[in-house]
Order: sequence, then C-alpha cells, then structure tokens
Amino acid sequence: MPGFQNGMNEPGFAILAPASDGALIEQVLCDGGHDCARIGPDALVDLVSRGRIGVLVVAETMLEAVDHVALRRAIEEQPTWSDLPILLLVNRNEAPRYAPLLDKLGQVRIVERPVEAFILERAATAALRSRNKQRGSHALLEQLEETQASYRHLSETLEQRIDERTRELEAAYDRLVREAEERRATEERLRESEELYRYTVELSQQLAWTAAPDGTILSISSRFADVTGIEVDPSAHDGWMKALHPDDIEMTLAHWRAGLASGEPSAIEFRMRVADGTYRTFRARAAPRRDEKGRILRWYGTAEDIEDQKRIDEERRAAEERYRLAAHAANDAIWELDLSRNQVHRAPSVDGFLGHPQVEATLPLAWWEEQLHPDDRERAASGLAAAIEGNASYWADSYRIRRADGDYAEVEDQGFIIRDKTGRAVRAVGAMTDITERRRAETELGRMQSDLIHVSRLSAMGAMASTLAHEINQPLTAITNYVRGSRRIIDTAPSERLPELKQALEAAEAGALRAGQIVRRLRELVARGNVSMRTEDLPRLIDEAGVLGFIDSQLLGISHRVDAVPAARWVYADRIQIQQVLINLIRNSVQAMKEQPTREIRISTALSSDDMVEVSVADTGIGLSPDIRDALFSPFRSTKAEGMGIGLSISRTIVEAHGGRIWAEDRKGGGTIFRFTLPRADEGIGEATDKGRAAEPEPADPL
Repeated sequence: MPGFQNGMNEPGFAILAPASDGALIEQVLCDGGHDCARIGPDALVDLVSRGRIGVLVVAETMLEAVDHVALRRAIEEQPTWSDLPILLLVNRNEAPRYAPLLDKLGQVRIVERPVEAFILERAATAALRSRNKQRGSHALLEQLEETQASYRHLSETLEQRIDERTRELEAAYDRLVREAEERRATEERLRESEELYRYTVELSQQLAWTAAPDGTILSISSRFADVTGIEVDPSAHDGWMKALHPDDIEMTLAHWRAGLASGEPSAIEFRMRVADGTYRTFRARAAPRRDEKGRILRWYGTAEDIEDQKRIDEERRAAEERYRLAAHAANDAIWELDLSRNQVHRAPSVDGFLGHPQVEATLPLAWWEEQLHPDDRERAASGLAAAIEGNASYWADSYRIRRADGDYAEVEDQGFIIRDKTGRAVRAVGAMTDITERRRAETELGRMQSDLIHVSRLSAMGAMASTLAHEINQPLTAITNYVRGSRRIIDTAPSERLPELKQALEAAEAGALRAGQIVRRLRELVARGNVSMRTEDLPRLIDEAGVLGFIDSQLLGISHRVDAVPAARWVYADRIQIQQVLINLIRNSVQAMKEQPTREIRISTALSSDDMVEVSVADTGIGLSPDIRDALFSPFRSTKAEGMGIGLSISRTIVEAHGGRIWAEDRKGGGTIFRFTLPRADEGIGEATDKGRAAEPEPADPL
C-alpha cells in the first residue's frame, strides 16, 4: 500500500470496505482533508505489523476475509505505546456476533448502519486524535530518554576530562622525577660504558681490535689468545700475524695497506691457525672513526670464524646444483609462485622448455595466464585460484602453453601449496612436464587401432563374399523376372490385368531395395571413418547388423529372433563399430551351429544398471572348449580353421572404448552366450561428438 500521512506526519486512515461503503467513507474522510487509502484483506496484517496505519476503518462484511489469528498477533506485537484505533461499520443487530473478536482486537469503536456522515467523521476524528496523542506521548518519552542520555553522557565526559587532566598532571610529575633521576644516573652510566664495552667484546664470538690512524695495533680482544693460543703484546703491532697462514700473509698485509690509504671500510677473508693447530677461515672487517673535520681518529675492527658457515654455504650450493641437474635430467620446468606479490620465479629450465630467451627470472602471474591456450585459460587459471583460496595443499592440471615459436606444448603441471599458521597460502612450488610427444604417441596408437579395426571388417567381409554374391543375386534375378513379366503384360494384357502388373512392379521394387540395403550395409561396414559417438536406437542398430549377419540364415536353416526391452532402447555408441561387434558375434554363432540339429540364435537387450545396457547373443552351437575359453578375446586365437583370430579381440577393444565390457558364458542346454554392455543414453537421437564427424547420410538411391 502506498504511504499516506495526516497533517501531523503520521499514518492516516486505512479503509477495508466494499465499494459502496468505501465510496461513502472516502467522501466523508478523504474529501474532508484527511489522508486515506483503500487496502485489501491480504495487506492488512502486514500494514499493522509495520505500523503503517493510523486508524483502521473496516466494514463488518470484510472481517470474514481477514486472518483473525494473524491480525490479533500483529496487534498484540505492536509497541507498548501503540493501541490501534478501529472503526467498525456494523448493523445494530449484527454487533453481538462480532463481540468475541472485538474484545481481542483492542480499541474498537462501533459505527452503526445506516452510516451518518457526521457520526462517522466525529468517530474518525476522535480515533485519529487518540492515535496522535499516543504518538505524542511516545515522542515525549523518547525526548525524555534522549535528555537523560545526554545528561549521563555530559556527566561521564566531565568525569573523564577530570580523570584525563589528573593523569596528565601525574604524568608530568613523573617525567620531572624521571628526568632528575636520569641526570643523576648519567655520570654513572658514562663511567660504566667503557667497562660495559670491554665485557661485551669479551663475551662476543668475534675478536675485536683497535688501531691507530697509521695502522698500529692498539688493542686486541683477550679471546684472541683463547682462539689461537698466542699471547699478543699490543706494543708488537705485528704479533697477531704469527697466527696467519703463510700463504695468506702477503695478501692480508696488502689489503690492510690499501685500506689505510683509502680510509674506507673494508673486509677480507684469510686463514688463521687455531689452538688445536688446524687452520680455519676468518673474515675481518675494519672501519674508521673520524672527527668533525673528517680526520681518522682510530680504526675499529672485528674478526670472526666463518669456517662452519663456508662449509654450510658450499653444501647448500652443492645441493642446489644436484637439484638443478636432477630437474634437468627429468626434463621438468621448475617454478615458484610468490603469492604475497603474485609473481612467478622461473628456473632456467622453464625458458629452455618453452624456447624463450631468459630475460627475467621473475614475472607476474598474469604472464603465465597469457601463455595459456585460449580454450584452456579460464579452466586452468580458475583451478589454481580455487586450490589457493581453499585449503588444498596440492594442485595438478594439464593444459596447453605457448612456446616461443607460437606453437603450443601440452604439459602436465603440479605443485605444492605452502601455507602459514593461519592456513593462508603464501607460496607454491612445482614443476611442469612436456607431454606433447606422449599425446602424439597416443594419437598415433589410436589411429593404428582404428586401422586394425578396419582390417578386421575387411577380413569379415572377405569371408562372406561368396554368400553375399549369392544373396544379392537372388533379389537381382527376381527383379529381372518381374520386369520381363511386366513387359509381357504391358504388350499383351488388357486393362483388367493392370493390378497384376502393379503387384509385379512392387515385387521388383522390394527386390531392388533388398539388394540395395545389402550393398549399402556392406559399404558402410568396410568404409574407413572417424569414431562418431551419438545416441542410437539399439533395436534398429541390431536389425541393421542382422542384414549382413544373417545373410545366409535361410540357406543354413537358422532361425533367429530379437527380444528388445523398451527400457534398454537408447544407447550412446558409434553405430558402425557396434554393428561390427554384432556381426562378429552373429557370424561366430552361425559358424558354431553348422553341424547342430537345432540352429537358433536369440539376441536380447536388458538393463544392466541405471547407466548401462546389456546386449546378449545366444546360440545353440557347439559351445566353448576349455583350452580356448581363457584366451577367447586374445588376438590371433580362433576356433575357426580359416579365421584370423582378431574378430573377438577387436570386439573387446571396441566395447571397452565405449566404456563397457564383453564376456562369454555357456548356455544352459548347450551353446554359448556372448554378452557386452554399452552406456545408456537419454531418449532421442543425439549429435555426433567431437571425436569424429557423423556417419555419412544414406543415399537416396537404394544401390
């Protein structure tokens, strides 16, 4: 409902009444200068809950449509200062009927029908005045509370200012006391400073020394004697040189003279004999102290044993070299990601890996994203970001990345994510491996496998060549006979023989379609093509395979039937390849029943699981011998003297490539059952996938 206000900036009249009463109320109240609006029963409870009604004017007939429980709850939940005035328009004799409800609604005033304008206006004005008084009282209470809060705040602020000023005075007094104490302690500290320096030098692991501006040694730490076993007389300024390695004396003296001449700080490493008679490496530093005119007053220096540190550094460099050689031998490109700066630190192997000249060892993370193949960029970048933002400690992905020559290398990338104590990722270290050649090898292997499947189809067609010739000859001979007979009928027959002519031509057409179907199925089966996975109608696929599989069934006295379950109708498969599997299994069953008295083949479909369909080919043949059962699907193992032994092996390859499996078992009563599974598909024919193009459309000509 739109907001409505009266002159005091308060909610006005809400009218819940039928059209006739509403017109009268609006004429009396709205035209009289009051703000009002009509509402519906559904909006009443919400407006009461939000305090958007000043006075409710309601006709008794509209109370039936209101949720009384919700309305009563909304009125009860109003603030304590609020008591919603309600004007009820009701016939006198109907008032007792609403009494129970009115008692629960609070402040209700009855306006009896027929409604008199001046009575309605007086009641409405009184109700609105009562509502405004409620609101005014509430405003006075709020103002009083604000005044009390302001008073409390001023009181607390005054006390706080007094406390702060007191603390400031106390702090100033404390400062004065401290300054006085510091003044008294200054002389004591100055007296102790020289002694403190001496103790500090003695406790340090370094050997401290001082020298005059001309380089004459003035003092050496007493630790020098403890370390070297040599007592040094400061008056013999070159006494410390007795500890130097003979090969390092001249170098050290030349460095010291050069430092004295330049007056600049210097550092040098040399070997010095220690108390056990061995030589260890020391690093000596010297720096001058100058007066205000820049003249050197004294030289100060230290010498420290760095033998252990040098050994650690050498071991670290050796470990880094071993790591570098190992990474180079593994042909991996090592990288490190600094997540605090979003920068990638690349090892030199990365540049050699991609053919880029090594210009900068550190690049922004965006550099890596820019090198990704556009089709892989969003997936790889978002995958790494998700691993970093989550709680993963390991990330791996494969993608294509641009080389310097513009081509893309296929890589496998993996890394470990290092996190701080709070779990925030701070660094990642990993390596990428070039798998381009592996992918090419896999592609070549797939091509060779496709060629082998094609050879298998050609082999199967060679075995059926004579039978195909016989079967195709029959419909062609029938076509010839029907056409000749039709010509004679046309030449000699009266018009009443036209139905016979029509029948003959229809029979010829059927024979031509039969021959064309055989030739077309044969051409599709032996044609070389890419894998085309799509949703297929399984019963139709079985029927098409049966055109070639059962081509000589009548000649051999073989009967067959197909039992298809409607729930297992749709599969996801390559039509030609699965037809090849079915033809292989059917032809094996036909060969196995040549000498059997009962020759029956049953092809069935069933649901293997929610997402797989099972196809079975059962025959009444000779069954499987124990010596061939274990190697039934191995290449070059055949139960037929003229067979190549690759039909079942190729069938297994095809089925497994579809995500299914194939197996054989004995049939109860004799014979064999071959079973294989295929992925179940949703109803309807789908489009071919990107593994290959769709099968070539059938020609209009049956041949």
